[in-house]
Amino acid sequence: MHAGLSLQQSPPFSVPARFLVSAPLFGLLAALVMLWHGPEMLSNRWTSELLAVTHFLTLGFLAMSMLGAMMQLMPVLMGMMIPRPVFFSGIIHAALFLGSASLGMAWLLHINALFMIAMASLLFSFSMFIMMAAERLLRTPSRHATRTLMLLALLSLAITAGLGLYLAMSYSDAAFPLARQLTSLHLSWGLLGWVGLLIMAVAYQVIPMFQITNPYPLMLQRWLGWLIFFALITLSLIQIWPLAILKTISHLLLAICLLIFALTTFWLLHTRRRQLPDLTLNFWRLAMVSLALTALIGLSLSVSGMKPPALLLGVLIIHGFAMTTVNGMMYKIMPFLIWLHLSSRNKTLRDNDQRASQIKVPHMRKIIPEAAGLWQFRAHLASLILLLLTALWPQWFFYPATVLFVIAQALLLFNLSSAVRFYRAKLAELASG
Repeated sequence: MHAGLSLQQSPPFSVPARFLVSAPLFGLLAALVMLWHGPEMLSNRWTSELLAVTHFLTLGFLAMSMLGAMMQLMPVLMGMMIPRPVFFSGIIHAALFLGSASLGMAWLLHINALFMIAMASLLFSFSMFIMMAAERLLRTPSRHATRTLMLLALLSLAITAGLGLYLAMSYSDAAFPLARQLTSLHLSWGLLGWVGLLIMAVAYQVIPMFQITNPYPLMLQRWLGWLIFFALITLSLIQIWPLAILKTISHLLLAICLLIFALTTFWLLHTRRRQLPDLTLNFWRLAMVSLALTALIGLSLSVSGMKPPALLLGVLIIHGFAMTTVNGMMYKIMPFLIWLHLSSRNKTLRDNDQRASQIKVPHMRKIIPEAAGLWQFRAHLASLILLLLTALWPQWFFYPATVLFVIAQALLLFNLSSAVRFYRAKLAELASG
């Protein structure tokens, strides 16, 4: 069973909204960098342009939107209060925005001072968020699997940030040893630990709740996240004991766990009881297909011993799985927030016997029109397909893929900004009434 919603604990609208609206700005920035530098930036995985684009997406888009989502979902799903939410969200958002922008620009402009600014800002932002969120989660009475996975995701974020800080030091100071062998581990903890476990934590609640499906199997909820976390720890131990069998077991376990989650989620969505078309359903299905493909490629490579095609897997896991899931959740979170806060204000007016001052609150599906979201999904899907082709034939598909990615991110920014403008217009209507 999923936990009940604690709507009265929902933070002010500005708390998650500032994170969600900022995310596509970094998606656009990454796409513009790609357009400027061309397919030559894909010549190897260590080009400064590719490193900048990767971190604009993983920090600027993914971390930005996921911290904002957690600010909203922790109180509503876990029934916990965030202390001084507007203050805390404001300083965490500002530091994360500055750090993400500075880190990407440090690689593009090769300015060491920007690395130092980025490290300080990101360390402050993540430390503040992890301490606040972990303390609240440990104190909440809820014992749902979502709570455990959120705690594991926060621990994974701390490990990811620690490895990232170490790697950034080697780029900012020539005297500091460059440990590129830690890059794959840094990506694994970030994309499979922090991002993957958090998406699983949210899915266990929101898929059955909003898509009207059966709950995830209890055994899967209880053990799948722990197995992924254990596999990541084992993968980390390879840095100390470089045993080939240990590496193979870790990769196999990760791939099997991800495949189980993807197939289970896809089956639940396929057998859902709610038959109304839903935009977010398209994003969830695409994300699960991408995750399943990532896992199958990982399984085949682990068995064959071949080196993975880094760019292909990167596109599948970052764009196909993580960004797709987050993109779809934005279309659920933003309208829900607006509907919730406007309905709450109407209730206050009714309680104060001021019914004449109420405003009409539209259905959530009307706040961001379905057609607008569907066009954005189509651009997102097309950009994913062309980016996968770019990983194989960059000279042919790089520019069409990047242009479509620009369009997808611009449409997402427009849709989210339109929802915020709608909310402000309704507030002005309430004030005038």
